[in-house]
Amino acid sequence: MSVCVVFCTVPEENLAKKLATSLVEKKLAACVKVIPKVTTVYRWEEKVVTDSECQLIIKTVTDNVENAFVVVSEQHPYDVPEWLVIPDAQGSDAYISWIREQTNS
Repeated sequence: MSVCVVFCTVPEENLAKKLATSLVEKKLAACVKVIPKVTTVYRWEEKVVTDSECQLIIKTVTDNVENAFVVVSEQHPYDVPEWLVIPDAQGSDAYISWIREQTNS
């Protein structure tokens, strides 16, 4: 089973930690990094917007991506949450095995 990395931003740190904990507790992710206070610049409704957000870096397996998205979407306040999946992540054999073990894959 392939390991992947998912990027998702959220507007504040408490929500980021809540989502990270939920994903790990449900074994939908082996690990979620919460990076507070990233600056995001994007176009929304024909305006360029700058926001302060938290970046989640979610390490999981491809079979969990859809269910992880459901968990995040149910609690996410954005109309269009960032959900960017980088498939087929490579890493040390030990770390890849650990991700698979933590996600029951």
